[in-house]
Amino acid sequence: MNDRSDRFFAWVWRINGLLLLCLALLATGLALYLAVNIGMSTAQERPEEQLSEVAGTDLAARDLRLADFRPIAGTRFIYAELASPSDYIGSGSSGSPGNAANLLFFDTASKKAHWLLPTNDQKIPSFSFLMNPPGARYGYADGSGGSKDQVAIGILVETEDDRPSASARTGSRNLLIVSPDGLALTPIARSVQGLLGYHHARKDALFVFYVSGGAAKVLDVDPVTRQVRSDTPLATHE
Repeated sequence: MNDRSDRFFAWVWRINGLLLLCLALLATGLALYLAVNIGMSTAQERPEEQLSEVAGTDLAARDLRLADFRPIAGTRFIYAELASPSDYIGSGSSGSPGNAANLLFFDTASKKAHWLLPTNDQKIPSFSFLMNPPGARYGYADGSGGSKDQVAIGILVETEDDRPSASARTGSRNLLIVSPDGLALTPIARSVQGLLGYHHARKDALFVFYVSGGAAKVLDVDPVTRQVRSDTPLATHE
């Protein structure tokens, strides 16, 4: 009886050992498969990483990357962000701010491109497309639009100088209203410290809140004509 029990447990241990060996081999094979695939994925650069020149700009000079092109609602233009690898938005982005250095616009009718800014020596901490009808329920910050009647009428752009000598008190940022095709740029505030936000009340009424000299200010600007109606400190009624 003892011999039978010994033989039974011996077979159990052998089967368990065989199962463990199979599991170990399977795990090793899976690890090797994953390592090879990861290595191949890393070795194969994305198309945008292989770009060295685009629209007359040497990307290698500052190690810049061009993101995906996105449509601008109600226009024949599309645009793409140019940014450094650390700020690069990449594919599938919702268009959230990423310190782009420039924006590239492409006219789908003439098949010609142009840059928003003449150089890539600045940062763009934020930019937002202004839509008609206005309001968050209609459109998206990336300019793609949220409904069939959505039309981009302008872009609120915040730029920052890359100058270490810029005064922290006066600010090193500028606010601009840009036409939706990226061709007409109108500064609405210079040497500011940062953008607090904005409210697009109606097609011709945009309120931009920002910091200048440590104080909060508000701009009343027409985003269509890009004319500033008023620029005053934010105050309460007494």
